[in-house]
Amino acid sequence: MTLTRPPEDWPGLDPEDDGVEYDAEKIAAIAKELREIMKPIGGGGYGTRSGSIQDLSVNGTLSLVTTQLKTVDRWEGGEEFATTLESAERAFLDVYEDVLENFSTAITLVEEGAGTYRVTNIANLGA
Repeated sequence: MTLTRPPEDWPGLDPEDDGVEYDAEKIAAIAKELREIMKPIGGGGYGTRSGSIQDLSVNGTLSLVTTQLKTVDRWEGGEEFATTLESAERAFLDVYEDVLENFSTAITLVEEGAGTYRVTNIANLGA
């Protein structure tokens, strides 16, 4: 994989030259809002809300379809097709869970960044 780098004149690469300011409170507010946005799809505080991982696991299951496929007479491919569907469903749910986990990690990093800027701002005021 080739790493790409932004152009040398990309705004914000040198905060001092570009006059970039970091507002720790705004960064923390963004992280909080992102957490709220994630609740419906992550299921947090909303039970099995439509589109959540729980909703997909319960209402998007292919178990009835795969059971029917396995019972079709004179179709040797039915069993294999059912197994493929089961694998695909599990893989999709795994990816969904990974995305939710990674997004949560990203939000945590934003929150930690806000804390870092808050401490830096306090230190700068005392200097």
